[in-house]
Amino acid sequence: MRRLGRTTVAGLAVLGAVLLAVGPATAVQPSHDRTVSAVPSTATPNINDGTVNAIVKVGDKVFVGGTFTAVTDRGTGTVHARPNLFAFDATTGLVDTAFTPVINDEVMTLQPGPVANTVLVGGRFTGVNNVPGGWSKLVVLNTADGTLLSSFKAPSMNGAVTTVKRFGNRLLVGGFFTTVGPDTRNGLASLDALTGAMDPFVQVALTGHHNYNGTGANSSVGPTEVDVTPDGTKAVVLGNFKQANGGDYDQVVMLDLTGASAAIAPWHTNRFDDTCNRNAFDKWVRDLDISPDGSFFVVVTTGGPQGASSLCDAASRWEISATGTNLQPTWVNHTGGDTLLSVAITGTAVYVGGHQRWMNNPEGSDRARQGSVARPGLAALEPMNGIPMAWNPGRHPRGIGASALYATEDGLYVGSDTEWIGNFDYQRGRIAYFPLAGGQVPPQGVVGALPTEVFFPNNSVSIPANDVLYRVNAGGPALTATDGLLNWDADTNAAPSGYHNTGGSTNSISSNTITLDASVPAGTPLAAFTDRRYDPSAAPEMMWNFPVAAGTQVEVRLSFAARDWAYHAVGERVFDIKIDGVTVADDYDTVAAVGYKVGHTLKFPVTSDGTINIEFLHGVLDPAVDAVEIVRTSAGTGNGVAKRAYDGSVAGALTAVGGADGTAWQNLRGAFLIDDTLYYGMSDSNIYKRTFDGVNFGPAVVHNPHSDPRWDTQLVDDKPTTTLTYAAVKTAIYTELPNVRSMFYSNGRLYYTINGQNALFWRAFSPDSGIAGAVRYQANGSGTSTALENLSAPSGVLFLSGGYVYWSRGGSDGRLVRRAFDGTSFTGTAAAVSGPTIDNVDWRSPGAFIRG
Repeated sequence: MRRLGRTTVAGLAVLGAVLLAVGPATAVQPSHDRTVSAVPSTATPNINDGTVNAIVKVGDKVFVGGTFTAVTDRGTGTVHARPNLFAFDATTGLVDTAFTPVINDEVMTLQPGPVANTVLVGGRFTGVNNVPGGWSKLVVLNTADGTLLSSFKAPSMNGAVTTVKRFGNRLLVGGFFTTVGPDTRNGLASLDALTGAMDPFVQVALTGHHNYNGTGANSSVGPTEVDVTPDGTKAVVLGNFKQANGGDYDQVVMLDLTGASAAIAPWHTNRFDDTCNRNAFDKWVRDLDISPDGSFFVVVTTGGPQGASSLCDAASRWEISATGTNLQPTWVNHTGGDTLLSVAITGTAVYVGGHQRWMNNPEGSDRARQGSVARPGLAALEPMNGIPMAWNPGRHPRGIGASALYATEDGLYVGSDTEWIGNFDYQRGRIAYFPLAGGQVPPQGVVGALPTEVFFPNNSVSIPANDVLYRVNAGGPALTATDGLLNWDADTNAAPSGYHNTGGSTNSISSNTITLDASVPAGTPLAAFTDRRYDPSAAPEMMWNFPVAAGTQVEVRLSFAARDWAYHAVGERVFDIKIDGVTVADDYDTVAAVGYKVGHTLKFPVTSDGTINIEFLHGVLDPAVDAVEIVRTSAGTGNGVAKRAYDGSVAGALTAVGGADGTAWQNLRGAFLIDDTLYYGMSDSNIYKRTFDGVNFGPAVVHNPHSDPRWDTQLVDDKPTTTLTYAAVKTAIYTELPNVRSMFYSNGRLYYTINGQNALFWRAFSPDSGIAGAVRYQANGSGTSTALENLSAPSGVLFLSGGYVYWSRGGSDGRLVRRAFDGTSFTGTAAAVSGPTIDNVDWRSPGAFIRG
């Protein structure tokens, strides 16, 4: 809604009457607190043919426009003839049998109508409800039955209406027209929102083909998308044009809506000037969306692989408040040669859809290259830096692509031309709904700042006996420990444990009560016996692999409970268990051991050879396990982590924390803590991830977000004659790791130093997915010899606080040095603030980190 300045009481009364008559000033995009669920709801019908162009929700109904002819109810199988437009109940997913308009051609845009219980419909059609001629290509329909709202009559237009958006008491209409009624209007017009009458407010002419000059692809000139900021002050227009009122505004122009008439805003960029495969595309911009807070917009494109310097086949973020010429995007995310067709911003995520195979792939040219991650047809990007988030439902086959994304207060609708979500996992014919319920709240991105505690890996610390190294709630969610020790890690289908192979499924049974046998350790929660991971396939057999330092003495604890009636009798589920290749349980049968509905734990002493391998072998039906726990049984000393307090001036004494779990901290190549998740790189070119609350370390897992077992071996559906799969390629930082010496994270960026190079490097980074950007940048003011102290020999400590970067000097130095830094550029010179010759503190350590 447009913000109000000072006004009179009488003025407020008049304005209130207007708003009551015409509704809200702008259809504001909802803001979510999480990403939506990766599992689609069943509350959608199946569209039988064609494709989806537009989706809108009005009240409790969802309206869908496109190029289809029929829709089938899920469950009942009832087929409904619905040319180009239909409605369905948002709760049940059943087609609305009362809403039966007859639209004689393609519907291209939908918006909530100007009064309650109405919907705006625009497109190529020339007749509505068998009433030929006289009707504009923009109409308002009653949501109850699809009849025309007689009080709304837009002028006739000589070309399609492709997009419409309301602002205040007006409609901003875009399309492939040059006349609106008797008036000349090149692609843009404004109408009265209530009546549809011509309004002179917008007189901005969009002219010129983007690419076509007599040869190559030739499509209609005009805007294809418009969006308006929530306060109604700015509009962004996207489409096939080169000029706006004769000025150079190639494919994108911003309008100022605050004056007596619309004006072209002082916002200009040359980044959409490229031709991008002119023989295939006249224009290559495809969709835009403005963020719920009105601060930025994102444009998605097609165009073919043109390299990282182009915006073809990419998503790019632009700031609404920016002014000037030749403006640059805040970030760009490339697919590597695949089209993006749609975008929706919810505050927490920027959702993009198309027929892309990968994201984060600027070096790709129809192939995955360094940095890429598989995101078939759908992706969620971090709003602050464009890095892919963990959300990855996928669409396979991908078809032409996901052509419409529409966010509601409680979820996200996806329209396309294909039948499936996932890899043939969920049949959702051409429309799917991902509810907000069940989605993931992303990390807050909390990092440390002075005063704080600095943690120093690679220190000698004591190791207690009965130290829990691993706990996994097999097949179930994370559980809080009941004994104050390590929590139980999750192992669900959505977030499988990284310790087992790809074999196995999960199930949950909590409807009957169980008792616990005396063998179950006191710290095992009853909830651990609710879920289990079972293995229906004997090839490969289910195996779990836990890294444990060679020579470490441990006890492997495996917990089971027969609480499913299908396995309630002796002999119904029988299997063998091997640890490190040795059979430790032959023909194990939980019911034979302790009975039905009784929890039971098997315990095996093992001396690790570097990895504890636990294998479950088929006997009768399928093996299953409820929980896995590995506990150190030998005490002593080891290579761990210590800490000291530091406030920028005074450093406290060094005290032991722990972390002596066999991790070779001497091989650390940098570490950083976000919220309570510790990321660190090692000299083996791997990044590891574990929880750390300042006292307790969770189990370490190899962190490789570029590998997804669901997609790594799956052939891409448009390359059936090749061996090309969705498999992605790690970001180049992994190959840099042996020479990395320190890291820190701040505001969407992962900063790091490299041994022997006097520079601070950074890549964009997602705390949600742990993916680093494919492009490496260098901080301004680093890499020169002008600083008092350089970065060529850092030794692990690296953090940002109070406008300064702090780092420790390596070799025989050990000082802590700081220099002013704003996140992008260094200023001034560096100065030592602590060290062996200053306050008797030695700051040398591989990968020291701080905690928020």
